[in-house]
Amino acid sequence: MAHITIDTGSPTLRMTTSIHVISPVDSGAPSDNILYLLHGAGDNASTWHRLTTVELYAAKYGCTVIMPQVNRSYYTDMEYGLDYFHYITEELPDFCARLFKLNEDPQRTFVAGLSMGGYGALKVALTYPDRYAKAVSLSGVTDIQQRLRDPNMEPGMDREMKAVFGTELLVKPDQDLYALAAKRIKEGGRLPALLCCCGTEDPFIGMNREFADHMRATRFDFEYVEGPGTHDWLFWEKHLKTAFEFLFDEKK
Repeated sequence: MAHITIDTGSPTLRMTTSIHVISPVDSGAPSDNILYLLHGAGDNASTWHRLTTVELYAAKYGCTVIMPQVNRSYYTDMEYGLDYFHYITEELPDFCARLFKLNEDPQRTFVAGLSMGGYGALKVALTYPDRYAKAVSLSGVTDIQQRLRDPNMEPGMDREMKAVFGTELLVKPDQDLYALAAKRIKEGGRLPALLCCCGTEDPFIGMNREFADHMRATRFDFEYVEGPGTHDWLFWEKHLKTAFEFLFDEKK
């Protein structure tokens, strides 16, 4: 396996940004599996590799893991800022496919993330279900409107949320996971398989349980895993194994 750090100019973001990639280059052949692994708020492109055993799982499953950097954008084309959703879903896949000669088979392309990145992973897969076979959210923000109205939000975060979602903090249908899921069901096309995991002491446990109850009643292939833990890397490292088993279990 190779761990590659890329600093490259982004036409979409109009600045230099970082991408960390774990690649099975020693196999001598293009990777069959691609995982876009999204960081949480306060993290960056390096955090998954620094704080977890993701490289061991990438080696086990022969997977190219692409870890981009989006700062605190909530994987959104910001109201007052940069177009991070377009970057993640359009520019980044095209750039990495050309650079690493990736096999972009939708049945072998996955997206996962934690916290803010869990929201991003679900939004990406629900927006483009024809591009991703499965998506995983670890401790994700599954109800973005509820998050924006959280009275316990950290001081100062309301200002950055207004930069992302607008001064009225109103969520558009293409930013709302419930609305996106309903749209995909109405269209009647292919649906990605989804997994959500959350710790019982996590501050987002309520919204994750509500989202799980809602999704179980739909025709999505949806799984929910809950267990001891809070919003930290101990829980995410433990359930990284859960995520990879879900993504690469051929029976699923």
